[in-house]
Amino acid sequence: MWLSSPEIARLRTGALFLACAADPGWCTDQAERALAHMHAHGIEPELRGVDDFEDDALIVAVGFVNNGLSLSELRPSGDEFATSLRLLEQAVGRPVAGLMPLAAANVNALVPILTGMQIGLPIVDADPMGRVFPLLHQSLFTLAGLTAGPVAVTGPTGETAILDVDKPARAERLVRALAGEFGGWAAAALYPMSAGTLGASGVIGSVSRLIHIGEILESGLPTHHKHEQLRRTQGVQRIIRARVSNVEGLSRPAPPGQPDRPSSVFLVEESQGKIVQIEIQNELLMVLVDGAVEAVLPDIITMLRPEDASVAGLDDLWVGNILDIVVLPAAAQWYTPAGIELAGPAAHHALLRRRWEKRP
Repeated sequence: MWLSSPEIARLRTGALFLACAADPGWCTDQAERALAHMHAHGIEPELRGVDDFEDDALIVAVGFVNNGLSLSELRPSGDEFATSLRLLEQAVGRPVAGLMPLAAANVNALVPILTGMQIGLPIVDADPMGRVFPLLHQSLFTLAGLTAGPVAVTGPTGETAILDVDKPARAERLVRALAGEFGGWAAAALYPMSAGTLGASGVIGSVSRLIHIGEILESGLPTHHKHEQLRRTQGVQRIIRARVSNVEGLSRPAPPGQPDRPSSVFLVEESQGKIVQIEIQNELLMVLVDGAVEAVLPDIITMLRPEDASVAGLDDLWVGNILDIVVLPAAAQWYTPAGIELAGPAAHHALLRRRWEKRP
């Protein structure tokens, strides 16, 4: 299918919905750059299902990797991902047939849209996560025993590197270190694999899902009707409306090798007087209600504004503000023992791990 301008806007909204704690400015900028390219060149990006490719067609993931902090003020010049893809093609000795997002959420959901139009490649309706996780090796490809490399990266000043690395966890450390050296981020091309392998290991339909979510949230329906559609079509399990009562720890340092900005937010569900707590570290990690775990990674936790169900962000976490906390399940593979070990509570901040271990 060919994506129109309204569908790109819906994709952006859906991408923010699954990663509301990330920097929305970069997501918006990437969507606007894609729309500007569409209008300037009179073209539309193509979204294809995995089954639309030959089994041996080469598919590559593309996405920004930062140095553990918010993406820097150094904005892309426009050709960084094309450069990384050329390097990767040289390393593997064959052309790329399709691009998938490194994560079907926030800015990385939009990266293949613009890059695909720039170099004439379709976007694959799949990704390695089905959401976003803080670390690039927290992917279903790691669970499947697939290699991450070779990995090609390009920085905002044009510096490049090709990493002959196999283990995803090692690729995570090397790419994130390079992102810091490059000036805050790197345009990465990684996880080269056949379409057949992707079909067996990835999250299928994750890009079109974002468009469907965006269509719901951008509709003119009342908020409660949007909530009902999210429950019916996206498997939303819980929506908690609560008022922010306290925010703490926004500058606590993170453990080495993990993204920064861990914090705790307390809210009051005024209808019943329940205390809601959110643990945050680069994303919403855990929700507790009266001290009991209500949702935790790999569950997807996000926030909406009650007045119109638009996506809220960290800037909305001010004392007195009312928000809807939304919980929905991640891809089924994340709830296996191996998935929980890789991306569940024990893989994150020690405080989160202790609270999870003390659950009833």
